[in-house]
Amino acid sequence: MNKSIDFLQENKSALFDWMVFVTSFSLGFIFPSLLDLIISPWFSYLILSALLLYVAGAWLKHFPLYYRLNETGNSPLRLPFILFLIIGHWCLMLVIVLFSISTIRRLAGIKNIATDNGSNGYDILISIVVSAFITWLIFRSKPGLKKKIGVSAGYLVRRELVADICLVIAVSIFSFAFWEKGIMAMLANRPTTSFTDIWFLFIFLAIAYMLCYLPMRYLFLVEDHFSSKTWKRMLLIFGLLLIKSLLEMINI
Repeated sequence: MNKSIDFLQENKSALFDWMVFVTSFSLGFIFPSLLDLIISPWFSYLILSALLLYVAGAWLKHFPLYYRLNETGNSPLRLPFILFLIIGHWCLMLVIVLFSISTIRRLAGIKNIATDNGSNGYDILISIVVSAFITWLIFRSKPGLKKKIGVSAGYLVRRELVADICLVIAVSIFSFAFWEKGIMAMLANRPTTSFTDIWFLFIFLAIAYMLCYLPMRYLFLVEDHFSSKTWKRMLLIFGLLLIKSLLEMINI
């Protein structure tokens, strides 16, 4: 049992990346097209559930993560890189909260109040505030945790394990909805007639991958960003995604 726990602790970042990749890919068999996903009555509930799991996982993971970082003395990410992740994360959360807020209204029995132009300014304002709060929840730091006493190692391991499970499920759903059936599906329908089109696809997917995936795995990245294995693994996963997109574009 202890060996299994040690294995999970040592390889949690790699397990997170591959489980998100496999789960997101497997969901494609349930929802083979973007239209099937959007028209599904479960889509909005799925996004809302993933959002709640993501917030819960982030809250649960934060304490054991920064407790361990303070013990090991690992250095944080550099400021420009953090700013890039913060902006990307806030944009993602804004879209996700906007998708979820109508479901929350429906569950709570609250009617939508539309303005003259058909939009709801209150929903937009709430989404901006909530997405900013979630981003703060992820990127805030906790100095001085090593001074705390009375925290058992077993409690930290169990808490982080539950957090990682929540994050894997949530990020898998987000990746599937916005990456697999969003960005990649959109590009798969774009005709490619030259090398320039393929090169554009590569650049666009690389930027979208960094903007979409890296912010969502920040709580892992803050600990393993210095490891070359992390970047090699993500490069490999990105390569697999690129090959998948190219095969879809040429209808193989």
